Amino acid sequence: MDVRKAGAVALKVLAYALRLMALALCALVVLLCFSGLSARLGIVGFVTDLSRAIPSVISGYGVVSSPFGGVFRLDFALVAVVLFVLDYLCCRASAALR
Repeated sequence: MDVRKAGAVALKVLAYALRLMALALCALVVLLCFSGLSARLGIVGFVTDLSRAIPSVISGYGVVSSPFGGVFRLDFALVAVVLFVLDYLCCRASAALR
């Protein structure tokens, strides 16, 4: 296997990992919009840890109450968008290397 093909495969694997993380964040944003769902699922500690892992520039930005009783986390949604963009860029770079 030559170096270009190995690089393309590595970028493709990275793209899939980024896509999975972005989809998980999207699912988390939807779950947090409903009242009490995070407490029932036991993900309060995970959400707190994830909030601390997000850069402080956007952490806590756009936390708005939803009509379903929960909260909409714009900071999580923005991180998901960034992950999707990075996924797209990795796919493009992988295709260019092949």
